Amino acid sequence: MQQALYHSEYGYYSSGRCAIGRRGDYFTNVSVGPVFGQLLAAQFAEIWERLGKIDNFIIVEQGAHHGEFARDVLEAARKSRPDFFAALRYQIIEPYPILQERQRQTLEGRALSRPGTTRRSSLQSFRGKIEWRESIDALELFTGLHFSNELLDAMPVDLIVS
Repeated sequence: MQQALYHSEYGYYSSGRCAIGRRGDYFTNVSVGPVFGQLLAAQFAEIWERLGKIDNFIIVEQGAHHGEFARDVLEAARKSRPDFFAALRYQIIEPYPILQERQRQTLEGRALSRPGTTRRSSLQSFRGKIEWRESIDALELFTGLHFSNELLDAMPVDLIVS
């Protein structure tokens, strides 16, 4: 399962050839539109408020695929909660360079738009807010939240039979 999903050249996820979305192999809340990210951006802002509106609130996303969720959250925060957006920093844990590049394309507005999103250059307004880490071990201590959408579904497992 590890090789099928994450082999550097042929892996379903690591090769960048996986097809997710309405016309793909499967779809998720994130792949069909921005509403999921918008709703969670409101929830994340509430968490930030309960933490005392700290100056450096960090969202860590693991398993960001092409970066649509990050874009949806950041755009929603920028539009509806500028105070939260000003305090927000976004870190994506992504070990695969091809997926880091796809995430950058999405966040820069160079990727194909999905229904309900625009092709504007988002990274201009997100400049200084997004960082990438290759592993969870590369994270420093932070105040904020660690989010993942369907990452556990893509974890290889070992079957142990006794």
